[in-house]
This record gives sequence, structure tokens and C-alpha cells, in this order.
Amino acid sequence: MSARLVVDRSAELFGSVVTIADLAVYSFPALDSRGAHIYEVWDVLERDWHGELDRSGSTMEYALGVSARFRDGSILHIGASADCCDGSGCRHCHA
Repeated sequence: MSARLVVDRSAELFGSVVTIADLAVYSFPALDSRGAHIYEVWDVLERDWHGELDRSGSTMEYALGVSARFRDGSILHIGASADCCDGSGCRHCHA
């Protein structure tokens, strides 16, 4: 099962047919939403799209996933969770 990836072009600024969010989908070819972790998703976005992310317009929700806004106004919504954020000791937990 692949992760749920949804591109939102409603706030895209330049009238482009292909947005940065459309391209960012290809950073997640084998992502499984049942095992996707929001911090791992964010790490991929930071690695692949560092210069294009609008960090102040992006959000992470523990139960829903990541909404990454890009500099062109497009948004990529990625279904993921953070089930280990209970202080269990993973590298993302801050216990």
C-alpha cells in the first residue's frame, strides 16, 4: 500500500501546470502510509526540496501527516503518523 499523497494547487502563484508539489511526489516512490512516520517524511522533504520548502506555511500533525507548502504556493499533503512519540527512545522522540 502506498502512502496517501495529495497535491493542492489552489494557492499556486504562477499558473503552472506542473507545480513543485507535483514533482515532490516522486520523492516518495515506496512510502507506505501504514509505516510512514511524519519525521521521516519531513527528513525526505528537507533533503530533496530544501530550497523550495516554505517552512512557515508547512505543518505536521501527529495523527494525520505532513502538509508541505512550497515557494510556488502549492501544497503536498502526505498521510503519515507519529506513533512512537511517546518517549520510547526513537531518534525523533524528546522524552
